[in-house]
Amino acid sequence: MSTARPRWRARLRAWALRRHTPEAQPIRLRQRRVYVLPTRAGVALLVTLVTMLLASINYNLSLGYALVFLLGSVFVTHILHTWRTLVGLRLECARTGEAFVGGRAAWLLRVFNDATHERAGLRVRDAEGALLAQTHLAGAAHAELRIELTAPRRGLQNPGPLTVESTQPLGWIRAWSYLAPDAPQPVYPAPHGARALPSAVIASTEAHGSTHTALRGQGDDFAGLRTGQATDSPRHIAWKQYAQGKGLLTKTWASPATSDCVLDWRALPPALPLEERLSQLCAWVLSARRAGLRTTLILPDGTSGPGEDAAHHEACLLRLALYGHGGRP
Repeated sequence: MSTARPRWRARLRAWALRRHTPEAQPIRLRQRRVYVLPTRAGVALLVTLVTMLLASINYNLSLGYALVFLLGSVFVTHILHTWRTLVGLRLECARTGEAFVGGRAAWLLRVFNDATHERAGLRVRDAEGALLAQTHLAGAAHAELRIELTAPRRGLQNPGPLTVESTQPLGWIRAWSYLAPDAPQPVYPAPHGARALPSAVIASTEAHGSTHTALRGQGDDFAGLRTGQATDSPRHIAWKQYAQGKGLLTKTWASPATSDCVLDWRALPPALPLEERLSQLCAWVLSARRAGLRTTLILPDGTSGPGEDAAHHEACLLRLALYGHGGRP
């Protein structure tokens, strides 16, 4: 029985989501998507009511009849209330944060109650039945739930299938619905590797320049004057100083040196396995991002960069996550 239950649960989930994998958002739980069955406590109550009914018939107990029909009516009413807890819910799922192989991938699940009645005891479970989050929604309210799942492999990982359920108000009936939201989370390679970050400082200097400053005819900050040359542009001549009799001088500007980091697939040993190679490149990209370096990523299928902003480094990590996957999970 312990092995049969997960198998039947998976078959039921596959049948329920046969047309909804993955689902466009937002997801609304309509009547046909909500399933209702008694819990173990509900089954025990039904068995007890049947036993009490048989005893009341056998011994002609009027109070027994009254108690059986009273509890039976509460049971039927319970079905309606539990079913209404889920019907009409609107859900949206979006990825949050970064995920790496062997870690946890996180999503933000927003649950909206557009009705005026409350939604009590809402729980979200993963495909194995583990509890991920729970909340209580008042009328015309919403909640944000953070759900986390393991990230066993790199690529694109969706959060589904998920189960939203409730057993309120008495715990005799369980109402549930399956979700498969289309919210792919990139799972990057695990950042491992002991090799040093390959980086170099690129600086062009002129006369009176230094290894940390590039002196140019045009730039960001005024750096001073130098002796004029025949090839200098007339726009850069210091005409004021020339009029004062100080000779022909040229203005120079200083631009900070730029640090360029080239992460080349071919720089790693050829015998290094694929996943270890990607892990080393991922560790380099993260180090370059922390140091604020201008980064160029070279892979066999193309080159990204150079770039130094957050969007560029994220694009580099995404290329590493999808390398060899054709852009699909």
